[in-house]
Amino acid sequence: MPADYQKKIEDASTLDELFTLWRGKAPESFEYTYGKRSIQVNIDHGKNVFIADGIVNPEVWNSGDKKRILFIMKEAYGSDWDNRTLASWLRMYHPTLPMWRRVARWTYGIQHTDANEIARYKANLTDEQHAESLEQIAILNLKKSNGDSASDYGEIDAYAREDHLEILKEFSLIDPDIVICGSTFGTMLTTVLQKPPLNDSTGNDNWYYFMNVARKERLFIDYYHPANHWSDLMNYYGLMGIYQQALKEKQPVVRNGRQATVGYQPNVWKNRE
Repeated sequence: MPADYQKKIEDASTLDELFTLWRGKAPESFEYTYGKRSIQVNIDHGKNVFIADGIVNPEVWNSGDKKRILFIMKEAYGSDWDNRTLASWLRMYHPTLPMWRRVARWTYGIQHTDANEIARYKANLTDEQHAESLEQIAILNLKKSNGDSASDYGEIDAYAREDHLEILKEFSLIDPDIVICGSTFGTMLTTVLQKPPLNDSTGNDNWYYFMNVARKERLFIDYYHPANHWSDLMNYYGLMGIYQQALKEKQPVVRNGRQATVGYQPNVWKNRE
């Protein structure tokens, strides 16, 4: 990566500025192995359809009234984006496709769940609740060039490896508190953040991690992609249960007149920050 391009990425102060630089990045080729085959990926954001994402409604995001929830996904697809971004499309149309209905439902649940009580599942949010929930989130796809409805994980990882500095910068500019990884946690952890893979001593059976990224502690949840085929009810309570357990870990409690924190073990990640 040319030093002047890297400096511009580091100095970018807005998502629009970052995406303009990213779209004009020099083409690169990357090779990965699938089984016994060696597959070459030609990464050319200028030639391919570059689908920017980011914060759906910056006014809501920056108001301080709602939890800042970032969904890290794999890729978007389609060729008719013109000058729209995925974020502006979500803000304008509040799509009701099954995946986005699930994202809205998960967001509504997290916004209304605390350490003491999980928000009750709603099979159908009202139109207003659906729209408001989508406008409270941010989206970050690891692969910005248009893809397919069925993702190639090797290709996603190749894009994430080549664009890891840009992805980290986007993450920093979005500045989330809660990060829902939709089948992307492994790539985000090892390829983008460049931390060791999880093992028996660092993995969490409850699928949540407090990690210091971009000078701030964030809650990462390693979860299924919202387009998975499990039932909505199971998806919802699975995610809410994980989120509630994370809150309980951080919730101060009083024991013998002294305040303590239940279950938080920062030493688990001390070598990963």
